[in-house]
Amino acid sequence: DVLFNTGLAQLEAGKTTSAVKSFEDVDRLHPYSELAKKSILLQAYSNFQKGSYTDAIQASKRFVTLYPSHKDAAYAQYLIGESYYAQIPDITRDQDITNKSLEAYGDVIKKYPDSPYAKDAQKKIDFARDQLAGKEMEVGRFYLANDQHIAAIARFKNVIDNQSYQRTTHT
Repeated sequence: DVLFNTGLAQLEAGKTTSAVKSFEDVDRLHPYSELAKKSILLQAYSNFQKGSYTDAIQASKRFVTLYPSHKDAAYAQYLIGESYYAQIPDITRDQDITNKSLEAYGDVIKKYPDSPYAKDAQKKIDFARDQLAGKEMEVGRFYLANDQHIAAIARFKNVIDNQSYQRTTHT
């Protein structure tokens, strides 16, 4: 209790690094306790708050794996999506993170459709798809500028034909 409450106080004070350490200690010293469950989730949240997205994803995945039917599993899955979403690069970069964000938000909708996070996940899926369509358009414009018209047409056609991109601004 003391470690957990210390972590909460540190999180409240904005000392996210110290909070993560306290929550890790609770989980390490008292595994599978009720406070350990909450600690894993708070580790994920604290890491997300401080911008340590990889650590937030790791802790969230651990929570979802260990406690898939817990009432906060939907939030943990949503936090995975949020962590990827926060790292989405501009369209000139590789979009692997965008695809991971899509997958994580898709899991929120598929596994937890009645959760309060499903609606926001759908909005962010729409944004991520728009991002991917924008990447296709950017590559198509590159090919067009280099007089590779057939390759450009293939990219533009993909935006039009791909069902995932039908609601994007690029169509």
